Parts: sequence; C-alpha cells; structure tokens
Amino acid sequence: MPTIKDVAKLAGVSISTVSYAINGTRSISEETKKKVYAAVKELDYKPNGIARSLKMKQNHMIAVVVNEFIGPVYQQIIHGVTKAAKKSGYEVIASECFSEKTEITKVLSQRFVDGAIILASYLSDNMIKDLAGDNFPIVVLDRKIRNKNITSILINNELGAYEAIKYFYEKGHRKIGFLSGPNNSYDNNTRYKGFINAMKKFNLNVEKEWCLTSNFTEEGGYEVIKDFVNNIPDEHLPTAFFVSNDEMAIGAMRAFQEYGINIPKDMSIIGFDDIELCKYVTPNLSTIHRPCYGLGTMAANSLISKLEGEKVSNLISLSSELVIRESCQ
Repeated sequence: MPTIKDVAKLAGVSISTVSYAINGTRSISEETKKKVYAAVKELDYKPNGIARSLKMKQNHMIAVVVNEFIGPVYQQIIHGVTKAAKKSGYEVIASECFSEKTEITKVLSQRFVDGAIILASYLSDNMIKDLAGDNFPIVVLDRKIRNKNITSILINNELGAYEAIKYFYEKGHRKIGFLSGPNNSYDNNTRYKGFINAMKKFNLNVEKEWCLTSNFTEEGGYEVIKDFVNNIPDEHLPTAFFVSNDEMAIGAMRAFQEYGINIPKDMSIIGFDDIELCKYVTPNLSTIHRPCYGLGTMAANSLISKLEGEKVSNLISLSSELVIRESCQ
C-alpha cells in the first residue's frame, strides 16, 4: 500500500509539501499541487492508519470527507475548513471517499474525531445519519438531511440556474442546452431543476438532444461536446449552453472552438462555481459564483460551534451570483 513518502518521492517534493497540498494548510503553487495530485492519483494513495494515529489524540480534531482531492472546488473548500479550524485550535484530517466501506467511515463511526464535514456523494443519507448517531455532529455540503446532529449548508443552486437562463433569454437566446454532471450529485440535480423551471417560465422548449450528461471534469465536458457536435447538423445546434460546473464548461468551450464554433458569437456558455481558472481561459468564462472557500470556513465554524455547545441552525442557505465575462452575449 503506497505511503505519503511514496507520493512525495513520485511528485519530487517533501512529505510536508504533500501534506500541505492535500490538507490545504499552506499556500503552495498550482504547479506543485498538480504534481502532488497526479502522484496521489497514479499511486491510488489514500490516507491510511488514520485510526491508529488518532487514538492518542481524540480532542480538537475534525474530519473533512470529499469525493476526491483533485479539483479546484474541493481544494478551496478544504482550504477554508483548515484555515477556520486552526483559528479555533482544531486540527483537520482530510480524506477521499469512493464508497461507504472506507477507512474514514471507520474513523467516524469509532469517534476518533470530534465531528465531520462531508461532501461525498458516495455516502448515502442513511449512512450519514447512522454516523451522526445520538451525539456526533456532522455538517454536510452536498445535500439536505433532517437530523438533529446534522447541519446542511447549501448554495441556492436553483436560483443560480434561473439567473443564467434569464440572462440568456434577455439576450435573445431561445435555443438553450444543458450540460449535466452526475445524477447522484445534489448540486447537479438542483441546478437541473432550476434550469427546467426557468425554461418553463420563459416558455422555452427543453430539447432532449440538447440535454447532455458528463462527469464534472474538463475532459468529460470536452468529449461529450465533441460527440454532440459530430452527430448533430449545424442548423440544429442551440445558441447557448448552461453547464453544471466550470470544469465541464471549459472543456466544452475547447471542443466548440476546435470545430470552428466561435464563443460567444456562435455559442454562449455559462458555467457554475466561479473557479479561479474562469478568469484565465479564452474567452473568460461567465459563471455562477459559489463561495467555495467561504463554504469551507462556514462549515468549520458551524461544526466547531456545535462542538462547543452553541446552537446552530440545521439548514443554512447561501446565495449565488451571476458573473458575466466574455463567454456569452
């Protein structure tokens, strides 16, 4: 089984740098992060021996559980969690979760940490409720769960999607497509719901052939749009796409451009999340802003407040904001 030392060796960095990259505890360059995440993926590294290392330190330790470390959204959330936790004297362990039968679920169920922040679609609502039990506080960032020990912090995805479609409509677009992420994602499904509701409100047809599905990655967005353009006559193309996250939107833009479809002259695109890269791709990507770092800090502060006996709402909703740049007109 690979160790953190193996990751450091493959990435050509120190062990501490690997830890900083994974846990977001210090600012390091994007190039170094990419090397670390690539090594993590290649070696299939997962933090192991967590339970053994925590038995001697059960207090002032919280866990953050995400689908994967790779990706700007997860990086920003973990960074926000870590910064806020450290200010309150708490340490953070971060773990990926690819199924319900992982070491981190054992750590949570055996209470080796004081509480947990979860953004992992592989964990079911029932599993999370079981982990919370009678007295284990949890904050979830990707779903709404009714439970006295669980706080749900959610972005208003439906409103964000509505604002995107409203903008397209006001700019004269009547043929609008949707590029979806995985259907097991709460964020994706609520964005799709907002898309459908907005299309109905503006009396626009939802064309099945313009509703595509991918996997929240640049590569996924690129491949799906390549296949789409290859199999549809130019005259049947929509004039705009709302994309369920920025990474897919960036991949989609590249695919359209490779086929000579100008953005935004021929195709307008709006993504979701407002990752840093949006400002540096050409054209700059219009998007719905989601405060990922702020989500992380709010999650940590809410969890720590619960741990310290303060009353915390079981449902916290944050607003989203349409950010118009160069990719739509």
